[in-house]
Amino acid sequence: MKLPYQQLEQHLAKQLAKIYLVSGDELLQTQEAIDLIRHTAIKAGFSERVRISADASAEWGKQLYAEAHSLSLFAERRIVELDLRGAKLNQTTTEMLVQYAENPPTHILLLIYANKLDQKTEQSRWYKAIDKNGVTIPIWPVTAEQLPQWIQKRAKKNNLALSHQAALWLSEQIEGNLLAAAQEIEKLCLLNPLGALDEDALEHIVMNHAHFDVFNLVDSILVGNSKRSLTILKNLFDEDSEPTLILWALTRELRTMAELYRQTQQGVSLSALFTQLRIFEKRQAAVRAFQKRATATRCWDWLVQASKIDRIIKGAEIGHVQNELEQLVLSMAGSNVII
Repeated sequence: MKLPYQQLEQHLAKQLAKIYLVSGDELLQTQEAIDLIRHTAIKAGFSERVRISADASAEWGKQLYAEAHSLSLFAERRIVELDLRGAKLNQTTTEMLVQYAENPPTHILLLIYANKLDQKTEQSRWYKAIDKNGVTIPIWPVTAEQLPQWIQKRAKKNNLALSHQAALWLSEQIEGNLLAAAQEIEKLCLLNPLGALDEDALEHIVMNHAHFDVFNLVDSILVGNSKRSLTILKNLFDEDSEPTLILWALTRELRTMAELYRQTQQGVSLSALFTQLRIFEKRQAAVRAFQKRATATRCWDWLVQASKIDRIIKGAEIGHVQNELEQLVLSMAGSNVII
């Protein structure tokens, strides 16, 4: 059954299928669809999670077969996540998927995610088998014309009322990037306790709460300018900028960089990823510089460091927020200076 993304939440409230296939190149909605299915399954008692990453060989197919025909020692019901992004199916793996879809085990929820699928793929045996016996969810990009309405609906779900002109203004600032729009809305909820904004009020908040300085900080880190990065960070604190906002910008960039590393290691070109992740041309040189200087492991180490800072901000751990952020910024910018 093909299900529009907009109907997924309503569908999951009523039932849980045995197989889901989420496909698309729009990062935010694809990830949110995956998260929604995963969380619903966990609530339904699928307490164990297994992840299989597909490659050019048939080994992942054998792993899927083994999962389908074995019981866990710790939890009988489990989620098996099959990452088909960038994979090409051969005759063996195609047959395995068809057989699985035609007779899915009751103790497993199979969650498949893939890049945008073309018409030829949707006519394949394996896709038709999944569509017949499970749920396929194609994620379509939000057009420029649809974006203001999407922003308004997103804001409403976060108890924030944006006028049409405010949503239109914000859509122009984020250049079609849904992930950036979602993050801006989250930030606005933190900065605006009143819950309602028109265009003038929105612009005032954005311009007066270090919107551009935060992104200047990130860009300075990417190119490895540790001195400028530290200066920008100090200015942000001098202006009483929210540490949560600063940390949000840093962790968002780290997750993007980690995703770039993951997919380039699988053979995807940087130019293709720039398009997929909507990294515009003016930032690509800085991203390339960071990719040459850092590693995927370092990105995850920095995210662990950021999680500690988050706990300090929330009062769950003892520490000095500004000092910890300075250490993180210097490390990300490529400096070994200890302050």
